[in-house]
Amino acid sequence: MQPLHSTLDEIADSIYRISTYIPDVGPDGFTFNQFLVVGEDSLLFHTGPRRLFPFTKEAIASVIPIERLRYVGFSHHEADEDGALLELLALAEGAEPVCSRTAAMVSV
Repeated sequence: MQPLHSTLDEIADSIYRISTYIPDVGPDGFTFNQFLVVGEDSLLFHTGPRRLFPFTKEAIASVIPIERLRYVGFSHHEADEDGALLELLALAEGAEPVCSRTAAMVSV
């Protein structure tokens, strides 16, 4: 599976959307999005699927060293939300995974 393209857009000051378009999913393709909030304690919200991690990693690295990530957040446990969590934590060893209390009780 190769994405047609990946983009990194600053959608607000120090907030970036990483979008990876997959053309061969469904009739119109599908886009996976992650959000990078850069600051003293930088956060990546959603890791995306494991197969797309090289693209996510490259996008993060174009803004900050991946080791600077402090938090990796996700809303719930599914492959598109936290599929690359272990790969990301292996590179950003000081980062902490975070999720809601409900997600932690139900699926993490």
